[in-house]
Amino acid sequence: MRGTLVLWARSAYHGLEDIGLQPLKLLGLRGLPAYLRDLATYRRLRRHLPDVTDACLQLAPLFSDRYAGAGAGRSLYFLQDLLCSSRVLSRPSVRHLDIGSRIDGFVAQIAASRPIEVLDIRPLERPPTPNLRFLQGDILDPPAALERQYDLVSSLHALEHVGLGRYGDPIAPDGFERALANAAAFVAPGGSLLISLPVAEMERNLVQFNSQRLFAHARLADLLGRLLPAFSVSWCFVIDATRIPRQHSGDPAPLLGAFRGFGLCGVELRRE
Repeated sequence: MRGTLVLWARSAYHGLEDIGLQPLKLLGLRGLPAYLRDLATYRRLRRHLPDVTDACLQLAPLFSDRYAGAGAGRSLYFLQDLLCSSRVLSRPSVRHLDIGSRIDGFVAQIAASRPIEVLDIRPLERPPTPNLRFLQGDILDPPAALERQYDLVSSLHALEHVGLGRYGDPIAPDGFERALANAAAFVAPGGSLLISLPVAEMERNLVQFNSQRLFAHARLADLLGRLLPAFSVSWCFVIDATRIPRQHSGDPAPLLGAFRGFGLCGVELRRE
């Protein structure tokens, strides 16, 4: 019951954010007294510093940053991208296709030092580096020429969205299963498929329309084994509510068995 309430609360919060309401930002109003105090101090001090008085003063209040940390070092995306890019970059460069991962996260980290190709249904105005080759397309209707062409195919926190219409993609209740099969088809013999999916401590898988699919912690390992019979797990990680990443070589079932709350599971699978 508690896990279900947490998931509903997350969905409600993100729904409010999507229409421009940010409830947590209201907490930043506690910084208003300090802002007014600092503004008065700044104006008083700058009157005695003629070298800076030529600059116009414009008010642009940011109340909440006073209480924020240096960065999102414990966020799921940050930890996921760090783990996966470290894994990829620890090995020699290969022909690598990514499907829908964050351009400003994992993709950028890889493209900083080696070539990567990206397939995404969303447009990208201009690739930010020559190392990034971008192809706009639908994973549910991929080019046949890409089959078995890549030593590594990655998709981090992306396949669970396919078929829900969130990004203008066609509605397909079996979108995840089809997208996963198509991603696997891109992998050459002996190559690897690296995926990351959202996981929650619950009994059944859940579709949060039109946001994402959530996978039950105790069922994901069996699901991947059933959907990817030609692959075997070579590495995995989980990040749950503790935000302490755990990883090891082999089946993710032991890690998922101890999973708590909401988070991610990443798996690298090798085509036999």
